[in-house]
Amino acid sequence: MKCDCMKIIGCMQVGGDCSWILNTSLSNMSEIVDEIVLVGGNVSDDSMQIIKNCNKVVETDFYSDNRTRIEWNDMNSLLNMAKKHGADWILFMDADETFEPRFKVSIREHIKDKDAGMYKFQRYWLWKSNDQYRSDRPEKFSTFAYNSYLVRYNPSLHFPNPAGTLWKRLIKHLQGREKLRPYFGREPITGISGKTLESDIILLHHAALNRKQFIKNQMWYSILLSKRQPLNSEKDIVEQFYSILDESTLELKPINKDWL
Repeated sequence: MKCDCMKIIGCMQVGGDCSWILNTSLSNMSEIVDEIVLVGGNVSDDSMQIIKNCNKVVETDFYSDNRTRIEWNDMNSLLNMAKKHGADWILFMDADETFEPRFKVSIREHIKDKDAGMYKFQRYWLWKSNDQYRSDRPEKFSTFAYNSYLVRYNPSLHFPNPAGTLWKRLIKHLQGREKLRPYFGREPITGISGKTLESDIILLHHAALNRKQFIKNQMWYSILLSKRQPLNSEKDIVEQFYSILDESTLELKPINKDWL
């Protein structure tokens, strides 16, 4: 039966080997959106098989290690694919996240609001097991998600270079503060048309449940940051990323079972 509803496209980055969680996150997204587009570098064979089995995936932009990952370019690639497939709304979500089940119904209520341009979601970090989350340091572990949101499509949407305009990047490069081509990072999406609203839908972040991969990722991020910003002290970079692993203030609370 043909539906005349507004079309929702899901967008996700799937680089590297995220196969340990991808089947869960991709299945979760599939229940919420009409179609899915993906981008990523050096996608693992296991991840590729999971993607192949997902019939909601309509287009991908995958690349090998020969192409340097530039995150804001990846995000703009997702935008372009979503536009190509006629998106009215776009749901951005990371590969290590899942939305609570009721969102697959309530998303249609969200997009009926004619004044809404974006919805943000509160994200909880699962920790040690999938039935509890970190309740300490809420500014980090239970704040509104930075990377995952629902946005109304319009042609002005764009992800800018986080290093700024070309002349600003040249100045910082000549001063030795940043490389001309930063290795990772992205600024918030620009060009939103309408109000930014806070949804009551919960987003669960699973990254820390795969402890080995989680620690390796933090090491990788710190190395990339040291290359991007060579004047930053080693101590500052180490402290920045250790703060994510630090459990000295650890407090855990059971999750609401309705979120799974």
